[in-house]
Amino acid sequence: MKRNYFLIAAALALFSSQNALALSPVCNAAANETKVSWPNATNPTWEMCWLRPIHSVGAEGSGLELRNVHFRGVLVMKRSHAPILFAEYRNVNTCYRDWKDVEASMLVEPIVRNVLGTPVNFSSTTSCDISGSATASFGLCPFAQPGRTAADCNNGGVAIENLPADSGFRITSQYEASWYKYTSRYSFMPNGDINVEFGFGNSDGTLNNRTHWHHNYWRFDFDIDGANRDQISLNGTKLTTEFASLRINRQLYSVMDNGGQFGYEINPSSNDMLFPANESGRNLHTVDIIGTRHRANEYTDRGSTNNLSDCQMLSGNLADGESIDDTDVVLYYRASVRDTTANNWAVPGGGFAPQDSMVCKRGGPVLKLVGNFPIQAGDFSLFKDSLE
Repeated sequence: MKRNYFLIAAALALFSSQNALALSPVCNAAANETKVSWPNATNPTWEMCWLRPIHSVGAEGSGLELRNVHFRGVLVMKRSHAPILFAEYRNVNTCYRDWKDVEASMLVEPIVRNVLGTPVNFSSTTSCDISGSATASFGLCPFAQPGRTAADCNNGGVAIENLPADSGFRITSQYEASWYKYTSRYSFMPNGDINVEFGFGNSDGTLNNRTHWHHNYWRFDFDIDGANRDQISLNGTKLTTEFASLRINRQLYSVMDNGGQFGYEINPSSNDMLFPANESGRNLHTVDIIGTRHRANEYTDRGSTNNLSDCQMLSGNLADGESIDDTDVVLYYRASVRDTTANNWAVPGGGFAPQDSMVCKRGGPVLKLVGNFPIQAGDFSLFKDSLE
């Protein structure tokens, strides 16, 4: 074995530097924040604070909320949540701006209730995980599942569980707006990627006889290695002014640290590409991506109000022309689904789409870590060839 002692010394110096600079979130219990560390608190890959929907910020909440998300000791996101949510109906003057702070029970066994490191034989299950029938309702938890009773349901809240084979972990919550049951789920991968998912379900069949759309807007407050001098790019070209735009041909937006060293690329899922903005033709939801400068306590396009009748997404209230050049930035991302009633929605080439109004549909992007991310404290794997 040949050892390069210069590189060994450099690696040790790097270890010492990285170990000193590694950060960890401080979660405020008085603010209802709870800390989670994966795979453990001693040598975590991921650490963050989470809040139940009932405690989330914004006008009538923002669902499952994550704060101070750290990957390998580096802050990558200050806050992730979904503060803007709609149900929009076709051919009627009806649309709702739904609330996001009323929790709904889901199936969870004790081993998935905020516990990591224990083998999971039964994954957390929401209404969306069950609802696969075009017309049938599975009701409230336990969702008519054989052998399951109300004792297997939590009373709202959050489930945290390992993914199979130590492939990461996920956080799940379910909340409701009357008959609609919404699933919010984040899966965190060992390589730094984050799978973001939102499920749109119906618990009792109300209004499933009207073709309608659901629109969810995430708010990603990326603070890549700190809030200052972040930048938003489109297909590698930096954007310098606030914008509101469509998602065309799987364009790739990214949020990077200053100088573009590392950050996150927002990869739409195939489901996100199925239903274009303004498919209803009512001009209520006309953009997919909004990039803004961070403003304290700005979580929606409507300020502190959340009236049921405020159906139009006013993207211009968020993106009003300020500079986003190397500063603290926020990205809003829309995912929508269509619940179709039989013989009601024409399809290209003739005919009508079959009814699927009770099938729970999902959307959400993959946030992919890109660039030259700092080496984890104590990780000598990159020096292996030089040390041997």
